[in-house]
Amino acid sequence: MKKIVISEEFDPYFNIAAEHQLFLSSEEDIHLFLWQNDSSVIIGRNQNLYAECDLTYLKEHGIKAVRRFSGGGAVYHDKGNVNFTFITKEASANQDHFIRLIQSAMQRLGIDCEFSGRNDLLYKNRKFSGHAYYTDGDHFMYHGTVLVNVNFEQLEHALTPSKMKLKSKGVESVRSRVINLSEINSEITAQSVIRAFMEAFECNHMEIINKKNFQPPLENVLSSDNWMFAQSPKFDAQLERNYPFGNMSVSISIADDLIQNVKINTDSLKLYDFKTCEKGLQNTHFNEQAVWGYIEQYLSNHLEFS
Repeated sequence: MKKIVISEEFDPYFNIAAEHQLFLSSEEDIHLFLWQNDSSVIIGRNQNLYAECDLTYLKEHGIKAVRRFSGGGAVYHDKGNVNFTFITKEASANQDHFIRLIQSAMQRLGIDCEFSGRNDLLYKNRKFSGHAYYTDGDHFMYHGTVLVNVNFEQLEHALTPSKMKLKSKGVESVRSRVINLSEINSEITAQSVIRAFMEAFECNHMEIINKKNFQPPLENVLSSDNWMFAQSPKFDAQLERNYPFGNMSVSISIADDLIQNVKINTDSLKLYDFKTCEKGLQNTHFNEQAVWGYIEQYLSNHLEFS
């Protein structure tokens, strides 16, 4: 039966797990899932978290990082976003139909938009909606987000990686010029966008889900450090910091979130042996701040560095 499912929750772990569970329960008829998240960064299945966002900024501002089950690039969500997912069997999927439904919803808001070749909806060449699709067996979903009143300052900081140099085999995100719908028309709100989707979908059967009546089994997996970090592809990181004795550079190879190899170098005129420090960092979980903390503790224990 064709239906609309709306989440009352703003927890990104719940919502992305719920989306995946609805996807695995797909039917021939189309289901439309509408949902919003608290401030969060959502990265693709094959992406390197460290290359996509500033983890220190996320921690300081209470922004959750979530690795979804599908591929694609990194996106920022907050309550100024409306997220949509069309779910059906692959044999019944029609992306052109989904795009027409989205455009119809936007027209109800007075927004004339065009679809670009990179799966984006544009208003005067500025992106306000990005889309992707995902298949698994005979299950199909077409999902995306609509920027309504997103905090672009926080988006920019959250999706700006730290200044460490990375060489990664992960999929990197592509940044585009973006615009909020509220910039086009100040009367457009997240709730009006949700209503426009519901009207365009033309379905009277609606289901409300929350943590009391719907328990997606993979919610705990999504919130685990093992899923978030250990799934990152192998990569190398180059850290640099200045000390009174000179510039220090730290070259690190990481796999499954564990440091495999470390090499510490300085441009100091005095020769130092960092082999004990390098060995101590091996097989520990990679974290930029933790690495510097360990090195600085090592330095403080050796008076010749002071």
